[in-house]
Amino acid sequence: MRNTSLIILLALLSSGSLLAQGEIDEQLRVMLRDESTFGVFLNSNGFGANYRHGYWRNARNQFIIDAEFAYVKHPKEYKTVISYNYSTHRYVFGKENLFWELKGMAGWQKELYRKIDRTGISVRMFYTGGISIGFLKPIYYKVFTTSPVGEIIHEEYLKFSPSLHLTNIGGRGPFFMGFNELKIVPGLTGKAGFSFEYSQKDAIIHALEVAVSLTVYPKDINIMATEENNFLFVNLMVGYRFGRIIDISEASRSKSWKEKRAERKAQKDTLPYPIY
Repeated sequence: MRNTSLIILLALLSSGSLLAQGEIDEQLRVMLRDESTFGVFLNSNGFGANYRHGYWRNARNQFIIDAEFAYVKHPKEYKTVISYNYSTHRYVFGKENLFWELKGMAGWQKELYRKIDRTGISVRMFYTGGISIGFLKPIYYKVFTTSPVGEIIHEEYLKFSPSLHLTNIGGRGPFFMGFNELKIVPGLTGKAGFSFEYSQKDAIIHALEVAVSLTVYPKDINIMATEENNFLFVNLMVGYRFGRIIDISEASRSKSWKEKRAERKAQKDTLPYPIY
């Protein structure tokens, strides 16, 4: 009886150590795999693209670095459509500048729920903060003068001013006009949200994201000349992210790029299919 109890105790201790070893092996496997992804998104005042690199610090947490570029619209932009010379032209009346943002951010991403099979979803929470560099480019309008009978007798490109009449504008000028007058406005930014990763391949990433972002500048960003402008931008965002896992282990570094490519082609998901 005593020997039986001893055997049971040893078996329990052995199984516990094996489980712990499995957890350590899994954590080590995850920490030797960086993530490199690209994202596209729509938000409440524009759209943009994003690059993210994630460094696993343990089995659940990543340190992430984001680079983001976005086009920002004013919430009260409305396009005007005009027709002349047998063609149609669209522009936003009263828009003074085009505005873009280039952001550099760093933060953390935590995996809240991990996949248990190929058809599962990994739920992650992330938050980042950093700097935003705003770019303001003035808009030029095609302005024409007409004769008493409505014939166009003169055309020129001018910036918007309150003295411009709607009937004298023939559309927006060339896109590249005004780049020599580009203004830079530095600011601060932060973002937090959730990522839902659903790829069925272990080395590939596909995810949907929802987030809220906040960006603040030291002065109002003059996008519209006819509406109130703001220095604070709060946005809701939805996006799609795609990318791949990067093996950073010593064994991977010693392989040639041809060997790595062949492995990626032959690689199969390590997650099992669900059993029904």
